[in-house]
Amino acid sequence: MTKSNHALLKLEKLTEQLEQSVVSKLHQALSEVSAQIIETYRREDESLPPIEAISNATLAISDLQTTIADIKQTLVNLRNRFDENRQKSREFTDTQANALVNSAQIINELEETRERLKNAHRAAEAATHAKSIFLANMSHEIRTPMTAILGFSEILQNEEISETDRSKAAQTIQRNGHYLLDIINDILDLSKIESGRIDLEKRKLNPVHILLDVQTLLEDRAKENQNELHLELHGEVPAVIQTDPTRLKQALVNLTGNAIKFTSNGTIRIRIEYHPQSQLLCFQISDTGMGISDAEMHHIFQPFGQADSSTSRKHGGTGLGLTITKRIAELLGGNVSLKSEYGKGSEFTLSIAASIPPDTPMLTSIDDSSAPRSTPLEYSVNSPVKGRILLVEDGPDNQRLIRFILNKAGAEVTIAKNGVEGIKLALAAKESDDPFDLILMDMQMPVMDGYEATQTLRELGYTGQIVALTAHAMKGDDQRCLTAGCDAYLSKPIDRNVFIPEIAARIGQASNNHNDSSKQTA
Repeated sequence: MTKSNHALLKLEKLTEQLEQSVVSKLHQALSEVSAQIIETYRREDESLPPIEAISNATLAISDLQTTIADIKQTLVNLRNRFDENRQKSREFTDTQANALVNSAQIINELEETRERLKNAHRAAEAATHAKSIFLANMSHEIRTPMTAILGFSEILQNEEISETDRSKAAQTIQRNGHYLLDIINDILDLSKIESGRIDLEKRKLNPVHILLDVQTLLEDRAKENQNELHLELHGEVPAVIQTDPTRLKQALVNLTGNAIKFTSNGTIRIRIEYHPQSQLLCFQISDTGMGISDAEMHHIFQPFGQADSSTSRKHGGTGLGLTITKRIAELLGGNVSLKSEYGKGSEFTLSIAASIPPDTPMLTSIDDSSAPRSTPLEYSVNSPVKGRILLVEDGPDNQRLIRFILNKAGAEVTIAKNGVEGIKLALAAKESDDPFDLILMDMQMPVMDGYEATQTLRELGYTGQIVALTAHAMKGDDQRCLTAGCDAYLSKPIDRNVFIPEIAARIGQASNNHNDSSKQTA
């Protein structure tokens, strides 16, 4: 029972007591009046007229009634005040309760914010730790091939060794150089993808032919680990899709190469399957290798994450291949998923959006090739390069290397050390009616770079072939070269399998254009 209710009960009880007291006094007054009336009749001398006594009694009763009314009104007022106070008390209590609820919500939000900050801090620490491990491993991964390259280079230079050992040393240098380039390319690829500086080129291609190319590329590597590499087609697969062939092949090479790396004396299968409802083309790369534990699976696609990042790990690499592959899959409209059982093997599924042209036939087997394969290059690494080439390059080592490669292919090479010299030699040859068949223009040089030199030549009316040669490999670099006036773009380091066919094709094209112009003039 509340204090206000208790007080009201006491007031009501007091009212009853007062009413009983008033009634008692009325009864007493009436009794006295009656007694006086009777006494008046008994006595001869009247001391008090009956009417006056009754009047007095009536007045007394009237006063008592007024007093009772006042008391009742007072009680009503008191009750109303108690009700008002009780209502105010309730409102105050409700206000305090709401304030407590709001305070509790604020406290919960602060706790959640603090927890998020803790998680972000832990994630940042984990990322920093992962990057530290990554950098430590990269130091090892970079120094290891560099040790071989520098060591065997010194042996070739200073030691008298047999032709067999000399050949093995050269192969070791080349192999480690390619490995070092792969590491650099992985880092550059991730940088380009993460910053959005990567362009996709949609072209028509036969997905089965992409698989055959991957098989050809990795078959020898699989045999080194005593592995079998099989291709399978499940259901019907479109003979032609539209996507970026370079990036698709890169993703498949990464996943298949990863399976080969972690499998010995086993089997790697690449299965292709088309899902018409989702319009996704899926490539499943499964192996019978060591598998991946549950603890390692959650970070396997994260940058700098590796299943084994310890210093005693058996397999090298940047740990960026799967991250790059997942990003590529997302750019191609799909994803990469993983199923693995530790000790039994893994299965990666690469899905991409399959943009299928109208009336595309379907393939039902790997051998069923209803779409034409890529047209073979007219020029190969063994194609002769007949012509005069102006090499505008500031690096002495690159000058010697490129001149050696082109001379071996049959070309005559003239060297300019910067853009200013290149312009002078190019214009002088043109004025003497013996122009160069092609200009190889390095784009980053002192005095005048290749961009300015090319623009200047074009402004002066030079129409000959100019091929950009640069170590820049970021998004927009190729377009910048073409905008400056170059006819083509080649990147460093030089790959003879790409370099020689491109140079031969450009000189051949220039020769054909010159012959056509001569015929028109005649």
